[in-house]
Amino acid sequence: MSEPRHVAGEEALALAGAARLFGDLLLVELDDARLEALGAPEPAALLGDLGVEVPEARGAVAVDELAAEYHAAFLRPDGGGAPPIASLWTEGRFEGDIARRTRELAESAALEFGAEAARGAPRDHLGALLHLWAASVERAPWVADELAEQHLAWADAPLRRVAGGGGFYGQVAAAALSLLGELRGTRVGA
Repeated sequence: MSEPRHVAGEEALALAGAARLFGDLLLVELDDARLEALGAPEPAALLGDLGVEVPEARGAVAVDELAAEYHAAFLRPDGGGAPPIASLWTEGRFEGDIARRTRELAESAALEFGAEAARGAPRDHLGALLHLWAASVERAPWVADELAEQHLAWADAPLRRVAGGGGFYGQVAAAALSLLGELRGTRVGA
């Protein structure tokens, strides 16, 4: 494995923005407002650069179809998968060691990371971990570095499974895999 690349300033903030965007996409299904927001020039361009085509906002039917796709991909995955929650993938249970460690990391950095910050998901949900990584970039870079180094590799398996299913969330999963590779290969701390 090669040495991690150190990033700072604008580049670190851009990665944090991407982590937040993908955290949102993984944590919560799209509704009309979120779908419309993704269609705005900046997020649509970012997603397009990553191979994610933002669906056109075509009303309730499109949102319902996306909700069904999200549900099948991330909440009740078929084919022997589990939701993208670290403890489920690494220990076969909820609230495992990574959930405990994530809580400790957030506390060490005085970052708010309760159920609201995780949008009601377990703290070791991939989307929540991406949000914690993003929040810690400026305030507690050692947290971002530990997350990248030790707590994101498990996510490749569920993302590959979802990416193989195609559709919007398959594209999101493939792009998230790429982002995770970048995060694991960078350090924002000294």
